Amino acid sequence: MPKKPLSLQKTADRALCPVPTANVMHMKVHEIARWMRGAGVTETLTLQQATAWKVDPRNAPEWFTGLLAENASCAAEREYRERRADLEYEHRMLHLTEKVTKRLLAGAKHFRNPDAELIAQDMALRASKELCRAHTEACGKIIPELLSDLDIAALRWAGIDPHDHSTWIVHRGDCAA
Repeated sequence: MPKKPLSLQKTADRALCPVPTANVMHMKVHEIARWMRGAGVTETLTLQQATAWKVDPRNAPEWFTGLLAENASCAAEREYRERRADLEYEHRMLHLTEKVTKRLLAGAKHFRNPDAELIAQDMALRASKELCRAHTEACGKIIPELLSDLDIAALRWAGIDPHDHSTWIVHRGDCAA
């Protein structure tokens, strides 16, 4: 299947800034061409010019330093948005973990939110590991005081009875079950 011909705009952009030059600058051809047109530049930006100007912007024309500044500004804004989204997600998960903890302690049986259910599953798995650590010499016999109320609630939610060894999902290495 033959390639689709480039639009006139793309052809003009690539005449000002070839793709390898844009790649060296880690920018898009049309962005560089837009800045070049805005400055009235009609000569092709060479790979050597772009490399030299990027290394030492003091010798670069004003349009090039403006392009670098805009690119840095956009990168900083993007990084800020990503960091903010990460913090908002982390905050939401902390808040949801607190809600799940309260609901487990209150005897909840179901969670409608898939994230809440995932948190409850994680708590149940951790509690299962604690259950194995809270045993006496034989796997299946536990010391209940070594389990927290949240551990017991999470186990109960997952259908695990700490006193019924057959319901355990995690066992010690020397367990026969």
